[in-house]
Amino acid sequence: MTGLIKITAVFIRANVDSGEALKAADTLADLTDGRISAEDAVSIISSLLKSQLEIRECVPNEATAFAVTSIRELGKALHERDLGLAYDIADILQALPEKKFISDKRSVSDFNKVYIKQFNKKHGIKLPFIA
Repeated sequence: MTGLIKITAVFIRANVDSGEALKAADTLADLTDGRISAEDAVSIISSLLKSQLEIRECVPNEATAFAVTSIRELGKALHERDLGLAYDIADILQALPEKKFISDKRSVSDFNKVYIKQFNKKHGIKLPFIA
């Protein structure tokens, strides 16, 4: 699911002021909150991105709180038309480390410092660090 989140975040970031970006964010939120199946989410997002996508791996446990919170905040920002905030959240999500790097403490520390800490400082929102 990490790959799906990253690809969708790139799309949202590039189209932050569009209805398609909102639909993509809502679909990710529905998926992470269990309101729709992975198959349905992939179908909807594939249609929006005009590309055949798939889920190859789950979000690692260490990054779950970060991913879920970020996706919820992204949807909220888009619904409230806070496009700068939505752009910044999508930017962080598109940089989410691959599963193989989550076990590397240095990579996780760098991601937390460069992305999450700076974002939290800038926006006053407390996205959780990747553990």
